[in-house]
Amino acid sequence: MADVVTREPGPAVTDRPCADCLDHSLAAGRAGPAAPRQVAFWLVALVLTITMLGTTLPTPLYVIYQAQWRFSAAVVTVTFAVYAAAVLATLLLAGRASDQAGRRPVLAAALGCGALSTVVFILAPNVGVLFAARILSGLSAGLMTGTATAALTELVPASASRRASLVATAANMGGLGLGPLIAGLFAQYAPQPTVLVFELYLAVLAAAGLCLLLVPETVSPRQRPAVRFAGLSIPEQGRSEFIAAGAAAFAAFSLLGLFSALAPTFLGNVLHEHSHAVQGAVVFGLLAAGTVTQLLVARFASRLVMTAGLGVFLAGLALIVAALSRADMALFLAGTVVGGVAVGAVFLGSLATANRLAPPGRRGQVISTYFVLCYSGLIIPVVGIGVASEFIGDFPAVLALSIVLAGVCLFSLHRIRNSR
Repeated sequence: MADVVTREPGPAVTDRPCADCLDHSLAAGRAGPAAPRQVAFWLVALVLTITMLGTTLPTPLYVIYQAQWRFSAAVVTVTFAVYAAAVLATLLLAGRASDQAGRRPVLAAALGCGALSTVVFILAPNVGVLFAARILSGLSAGLMTGTATAALTELVPASASRRASLVATAANMGGLGLGPLIAGLFAQYAPQPTVLVFELYLAVLAAAGLCLLLVPETVSPRQRPAVRFAGLSIPEQGRSEFIAAGAAAFAAFSLLGLFSALAPTFLGNVLHEHSHAVQGAVVFGLLAAGTVTQLLVARFASRLVMTAGLGVFLAGLALIVAALSRADMALFLAGTVVGGVAVGAVFLGSLATANRLAPPGRRGQVISTYFVLCYSGLIIPVVGIGVASEFIGDFPAVLALSIVLAGVCLFSLHRIRNSR
């Protein structure tokens, strides 16, 4: 049962994470001089972007792995699902870790898991080891997402919390989009694409680690983290609005999962486009459209952004279904852009809502709860469509998923209306 968090009135307490309570002495004593808050803010955003980039590097490479090791599209979805399951397990068991141990140690652990995952990808001899690499990648993302979002929020004044949400979502989606684009180019034009791209990424992770050394701690005092299931934290104030945001994020991540796991397969089997570069660029196009949308709508209220995004989401679903039914590449690209616009708006609006409702003392746990709902959208629908496509075909499976996601969108819109 969810652990309900309440907002208590009264003056701020001394252990509240905030931009004016940075532990500069700790950073200076252990890792050299700490960067100013504004510089540290962008360094954390860069570390988040780099980490998320690594989680989607395998996307256009799955078809190469399939040809090498001869497994089905259903196995691709399972490979993707074990990543999302690892993210969920990390969020559930260590959602409060950065609230307790501090942001920097957890960010460092996330980079370490990302490096281990990359090494396993380089050495992977079969699909079983690929699963292990994806699990490590999921641990990295699970530790990074909530922690980096909380750190960004605490590195700016309270009046700039919307900017923190914008940068967090843009860094997240921008990184997710760059992964398939870069790996697709390597897969199409570079030798040993399943090795070389990961070797270069290791060097990028090392640079991210150097950036992290300059980031000051924002949590004080700190304590030993308890790695256990501490419950899901749903704010009591604005409960209905938080649930609406979570449902909207579930739908958005379901579409992200569909593209990240199966877009290359659908492009090859249904639309007859077999270029790895094009396949990676299509996934990048969805996420790039989302990132640009976030920059354009950042000035508007989060409720309006999320509501408009859900409406556009329904239009994007209709275009994607129509494109696959007619095997029309141009229509599919249009659906990709519209879907990306919707995902960007929904993600920004829903995360801003969750960030606004989260009590400062347990911000990491509440935001982790939000990301639990996000990554649930990467598991259930994607695995379902992967398995269903083996029995009923690609198009009927996509149609069934689209109907479910349309229902989730309508549910979220209903909860938003009731939360006024």
